[in-house]
Amino acid sequence: MSSHTQESRSNTLIDDAALGSSALQGPQHVVGVMVEGGEGDVHVFVDEEQGTDDVQESGEEGEEQGTDYDEEDEKESENGVEEQNVDVEPPTEIAINGLEDLGMVNFKELSVNNIVTYHFPDREVAYLFYSWYARMHGFAARKAKVLKNNHGDVIQQRFVCFREGKRIEKAEPEVDAHAGEKRKRFPKKATRCECKAYCQVHVHKDNKRWHVRSVCDDHNHVLVEENLIGLAPTHRRMNEADITQLNCFRKSGITTPQAYGVFANQMGGYQNVPFGPRQMYNEKFKKKKVEVCDARGVLGFLRNLKEKDPDLMWKHTFNEEGRLDKLFWSDGISRNNYLLFGDVLAFDATYKKNKYKRPLVIFSGANHHNQTIIFAAALVSNEKEETYVWLLQNLLDAMRGKEPVSVITDGDPAMKNAIKSVFPNAHHRLCAWHLLRNAVSNVAEPKFVQMFSRCMLWDLEIVEFEDRWAQMVIECGCEDNVWVHDLYERRMMWAAAYMRGEFFAGFRTTSRVEGLHAQVGKFVDSWNNLTDFMHNFFRYMSYQRQRELEADFASMHGDHVPQTQLKRLEKSASNHYTNNIFRLVSKGLHRCLMLKVSLFKETSTCIIYFVSRFSLSSRKWNVTLCKTTSEFKCSCMRMESYGIPCDHILAVCRYLDLPGIPSSLIMGRWSKYAKDGLELRGEQLGAWDPMDMCRFTVLRENCRRMSKAACRAPETFRDTNELVLKQARKLEKLEKGDGVKQTVNMVANDAEQYLRDPLKPIKRRIGGASRGSGPGRRTSHCGLCGGAGHNRKTCLRATQ
Repeated sequence: MSSHTQESRSNTLIDDAALGSSALQGPQHVVGVMVEGGEGDVHVFVDEEQGTDDVQESGEEGEEQGTDYDEEDEKESENGVEEQNVDVEPPTEIAINGLEDLGMVNFKELSVNNIVTYHFPDREVAYLFYSWYARMHGFAARKAKVLKNNHGDVIQQRFVCFREGKRIEKAEPEVDAHAGEKRKRFPKKATRCECKAYCQVHVHKDNKRWHVRSVCDDHNHVLVEENLIGLAPTHRRMNEADITQLNCFRKSGITTPQAYGVFANQMGGYQNVPFGPRQMYNEKFKKKKVEVCDARGVLGFLRNLKEKDPDLMWKHTFNEEGRLDKLFWSDGISRNNYLLFGDVLAFDATYKKNKYKRPLVIFSGANHHNQTIIFAAALVSNEKEETYVWLLQNLLDAMRGKEPVSVITDGDPAMKNAIKSVFPNAHHRLCAWHLLRNAVSNVAEPKFVQMFSRCMLWDLEIVEFEDRWAQMVIECGCEDNVWVHDLYERRMMWAAAYMRGEFFAGFRTTSRVEGLHAQVGKFVDSWNNLTDFMHNFFRYMSYQRQRELEADFASMHGDHVPQTQLKRLEKSASNHYTNNIFRLVSKGLHRCLMLKVSLFKETSTCIIYFVSRFSLSSRKWNVTLCKTTSEFKCSCMRMESYGIPCDHILAVCRYLDLPGIPSSLIMGRWSKYAKDGLELRGEQLGAWDPMDMCRFTVLRENCRRMSKAACRAPETFRDTNELVLKQARKLEKLEKGDGVKQTVNMVANDAEQYLRDPLKPIKRRIGGASRGSGPGRRTSHCGLCGGAGHNRKTCLRATQ
């Protein structure tokens, strides 16, 4: 038992010096002291004139329920409580109005006799006072029952020791002799021992302040050591500032263990952090319990974004049960990007990006840096043809009726039919990687994959392709293979020989989409609700656009160092193309040095140049230069397919000794200045106020330094705290005077008012059957006794 507890149990009456000052005045006065048992536990009672108001006990609790007060009084009387009247003058009251006053109280030297001299503006401050007292005296406090009057107003509150009460005994689970106990977790220790320590506060009916009515410091358990008391559950709490910082960490993608490490670094070690990972996880899950349903919450989130971005567009549908079925969205920047780079569209569905396990469909393309960008996205309930038709129609509406030139998918039949229905003029290309993977599973011949890859990806003429295909079918014995015949019927959608001249911006596979899904997976989690998912998704889009800004800066500033003998052509290309595209052109400049113009032929409208290799003169390409428009065209048609000049055109430019790359060879979508004609708002450009960020950083660092220095002495703490509070109230008053309020319009119409969340997926057992929906995995039986749940080795009969 600690020394301060022994002092509080001195068997003496309270005199003027012991009471010090009191919060009681007006119709209240001290009438007596209760001394319990032989140890001299002190109870200070106050006789209060409450008028004619009747009171009633309420089961309302702050955290835990306490015991009934009438029963408590009966127990005290049964234990031989002795009341002794003491004639004392009402002590001087001490007001505690908030944290600033609590910082001036020496709780270490505060005795139980002096607690009655304090009064508080509300119950929360009173509870905080008693919690600080408890921490400095080796225990923790929690809230118990309250007392209400007939009007439902709380007039009394009791705070008890964290070990008050008794654990409720639970029924013992059935135990199987073979399988052992059914309980998976080891039972926790019993922490309730019916401790009698408490502090009771009562509201004064005149000044409406909360006064301490009675205090008992009788603990029937060992008090906690000073270095361990901070680990008590009541003292492991997160304040508002810590919760705000934790939410900022979550929004930035920082995990809870990492955030805990950051808090420890800020506070000088883990021993100084007043909470643990468990409390952080609790706050994390409390954040998810919003008042409105998840479906209405995500629509409110989008509606809030629309206030900042008027070009944001979204549409949703709900099923016959009123649950959110499909949700499509595209913000202003994405819609503007589609106008510039929407000639090539790729999309696919990915899974496990939200707690409802709804498929996420992302429509993406490539920008002028050849980086993958997002045009739109959607959450759907299924991948049926009508679902993709709905998505593509909304995409067409969002992009102001502009259809893509080419579309790349993995070959899903539902996607294929939807594209044919909504984008009839678009060139649909199948993913080469998926085709090669299917070839492995449908054709047993090992060399088929290699030969098929050459037919699909090599730059062949149509006649040459047909010869190679016929040879492959014969050598691999695929004459009767149905999959091979079906693949040949769809050759217009995958063979390079049949797609020459169609612009695909270098897309051959959906690997860009797969990589995009992997990147999005770093920002969203499978347990995210719809609102958290949407927030994290837009956070990824912000990160993606920041990478684009960095690429813009790298392309616009700095001079390229020539790497070839064609310095003028190389410099011209570096001045027009972005860095990533220039690297591709630079490789063509290297390869064109191995080509030669063997002869040319001039007509009335154009000049035809015949280009061949120095080593293999049998293969020739025809490059046509129009005299009137100065446009180049090559028989390989790579310029039309990729948008950058091929090696053969660059060889003709070298042959003609042109001073730079002709403007006809510079495709606008690959240029540094692709976005010059596009007007974007400040928010869409990702603009931010550097002065705001600078001021915030400076203030935060200075306040941290000030707090560290001011808390070491009571005088400096008091003066600094008064200055900070004065300035904070002044700034808050100014902020309220601006009348700026941020509100979230969660419901826009009556239809959304009854919108429900999507159904969560049914969890499956290991055997594959859902709970309660079938036998699941078959139960094994013992070979000796036939019993279930054990085998021959663990059977009791075998041991006998």
